Amino acid sequence: MNYKDEATKGFFLAIGAFVIWGVFPIFFKLFQGVSAWEILIHRIIWSVVCMAMFFYFTGGFEQIKALISNKKTLNLLFLSGVMISLNWLIYVYAVSNSRILEASLGYFMNPLVNIFVGFLVFKEQITPCGKAGIFIVFLAILTQIYGIGDLPFISLMLPLSFAIYIGIRKFIKVAAMQGLFIETLLVFPISMAYFFYLFAIDQNHFKADFNGFLMICSGIVTIIPLVMFNAATTRMKLTTLAYVQYLSPTLSMLVAVVIFNEELQTYKLISFCLIWTAIALISIESAINLRKDKR
Repeated sequence: MNYKDEATKGFFLAIGAFVIWGVFPIFFKLFQGVSAWEILIHRIIWSVVCMAMFFYFTGGFEQIKALISNKKTLNLLFLSGVMISLNWLIYVYAVSNSRILEASLGYFMNPLVNIFVGFLVFKEQITPCGKAGIFIVFLAILTQIYGIGDLPFISLMLPLSFAIYIGIRKFIKVAAMQGLFIETLLVFPISMAYFFYLFAIDQNHFKADFNGFLMICSGIVTIIPLVMFNAATTRMKLTTLAYVQYLSPTLSMLVAVVIFNEELQTYKLISFCLIWTAIALISIESAINLRKDKR
């Protein structure tokens, strides 16, 4: 095996995954007259269908059967399924309501919120740069509060829900694909119940039209970047992957401003600059520590 070739392949797979995630707003903006709740349930339903097909052809059901037999694991995966569903719902709501910039800011905050949750829950030590980064994030949040006159719900809840999701998954240490399949499978009955409720009250948009086509595709566009991301993690250094991840919210921000004409007000620009400063601090510290480890 040529490790250099594998690392290069992993790098391009990661780029592909984060580019797809970065242009997600374009896909979700295509829906016409469909609520965020309905888009969410179809994303769950068709993700389950797509992943079931994936595991059927790759032979991954044996490991899933072993995980399902553990009641504690199932309970934790149900909680993580609720949290990832909440994360998806908030994101789709942000896109549908032309608040993509707020979602982008939230995803930029992800790593720093993860550090903070790791400190609170897992008693992980925070480095001086980590503390400075978290303080700068609070300044960015205060800037948002001043600018909009209220809590920046989307920018806060997106990274917070994902940090809680990561924290739950850390307790069970399940592979990403298998874990996501069981998570979505556990919330699948709730999604189907809501689907039939919409059908009963004649509010269902799943028909033989463009919206129906997009709903089926929502499962495919959820799984493809995840498969690419998992393939990348086995081929490249996680430190490199940590830097590549910022490609996604950067692209989302550009999509919001250039394609959907969202206004980048002064307070939003200041918030972004503060977050980028915090990210730069953490990145420089990580690079220095990595160089020390190599020595």
